[in-house]
Amino acid sequence: MKKICAYLAVLLVLAAFGMTILAHAGDLPPVPLGSHTGNDLSEVNTEYEVPISIPEAFKISQNQLQLIYRQEETLTANDAATWQSDNDAVVKVDPASGKLTACGVGTAKITAATEDGRTDFCAVTVRYAWWQWLIRIFLFGWIWY
Repeated sequence: MKKICAYLAVLLVLAAFGMTILAHAGDLPPVPLGSHTGNDLSEVNTEYEVPISIPEAFKISQNQLQLIYRQEETLTANDAATWQSDNDAVVKVDPASGKLTACGVGTAKITAATEDGRTDFCAVTVRYAWWQWLIRIFLFGWIWY
């Protein structure tokens, strides 16, 4: 019982000490940024503006895209980019413009990269339309389509 009482007393002291620190932390005066000339501190100029520029996140127009075989689509980005496909048998992409051409059925990952190393990607799925399936099955499209 003595151990429990001693433990609770220590917790009570620590809690009171912690509350005192938190209460006084908000009372600190702000420190002005500025400069002065000479020894006269009454003429402190605090009207400096520090320009902060946060670069915009690099994004492309779509993160997922579904295309029909032989369909074309163009992806855009909010900054100049170089485009690349990881599977040219499914989707070919123009490196400068981002124009996609569906060349086969399957999936591909289109990556856009800026000169400063920022990247984003789009997952593309290419499939046949219903009428393309009919051509492929009934009109021997598997030979020429």
